[in-house]
Amino acid sequence: MMTLLVQIKKASLIHALQHVSRAVSVNSPTSVLAGIYLEVKQDELVLMASDASLTIKVALREAAHALRIHRAGRIVVPARYMNEIIRKLSADVITIDMDEPLILRITAADSHVRLCGVGPELFPPMDHREAHPPIKFRINNGVLKASIAQVAASASLSDMRPVLTGVSFDYSQQSLKLMASDGIRLASRTIWTGTNLGPAARIVIPARNLHELSKLLKNDHDETEIAVMNNRVRFTTHELQVESALLDGAFPSLSHVIPRDYLSELFIEKTLLLRAVECVSVFAGDRIIKLEATEGTLALSSRTAEIGDVQDRVPLRTMKGEAFRISVNGRFLIDIIRGVDSERVRLRFTGKTSPLVILPEDEASPMLFLITPIRTHDS
Repeated sequence: MMTLLVQIKKASLIHALQHVSRAVSVNSPTSVLAGIYLEVKQDELVLMASDASLTIKVALREAAHALRIHRAGRIVVPARYMNEIIRKLSADVITIDMDEPLILRITAADSHVRLCGVGPELFPPMDHREAHPPIKFRINNGVLKASIAQVAASASLSDMRPVLTGVSFDYSQQSLKLMASDGIRLASRTIWTGTNLGPAARIVIPARNLHELSKLLKNDHDETEIAVMNNRVRFTTHELQVESALLDGAFPSLSHVIPRDYLSELFIEKTLLLRAVECVSVFAGDRIIKLEATEGTLALSSRTAEIGDVQDRVPLRTMKGEAFRISVNGRFLIDIIRGVDSERVRLRFTGKTSPLVILPEDEASPMLFLITPIRTHDS
């Protein structure tokens, strides 16, 4: 029996394929996870991919994309070949149908493709079970996208403590705090939701999955709904749904590592500081750069015996407190500075062995970053 027949604009199909392909499992021994799930429904075409930890779904609705749906049906096809062949077709409109079981036929002008698929029954479905009590709230897309970029970069890349490879979403009353730390750096951002989120709770989402979500979100004024299930979380905006597994284990309480007192505070132009850190990091052996603050100037330097050395100086807007000299990981500092949403950066020196605190200029900002100094013979 023939199933699945739809006509779609090539541009719309490519856009959807690019989105869902971010979740395709590259090395999976299971063919269904290396594929893209296609389902034609009464008024929409659904594309979905999953690596079990991350699932991305795009629903192209008939009215919005000028689809012509003739027959419903579903199949899973190899992601690699589906992506490549659709990109290379020259026609603006593509017809997709199945004229025999598990064979997807793709027609575009004079091009005719038959692509072998597998049954969709084993494709992992999205989890629609709600937590008890149900937890749902909405966040501005631009705010969520920026917050993920600022915080997720500080998550650990090591699996020694799996929970630290994630970002903590700590919600209570009307606020959501994102926090991540790899033991050397820490990033935190608080988002005010404007709605009561109920009893305080915390979930931990893999940073890798959040990076993929951030790439898909538009930096606009629309909103994303966040729904927490028992062991998963789902983000929904327009035609896009992203579902992630949650990490097991208790995310450590890190409030005690945030210094409350400081010995020095300086303000510096963000663009000047970022340029200087990027410059001296070119020669940074083991990624170590030295910062030396004196009245009116921040001196930066690095050296590698086999290559050479580099120095740079940046004028300070203001400085209060004592002069200091510390060494830090240059690449980590670059990531932090890029995440500061302010024209000027505030640095707080809290001691040679205590974290350097990096903040936006505004005292009331919801962002905070820490980086732990590296002990060297001259700092």
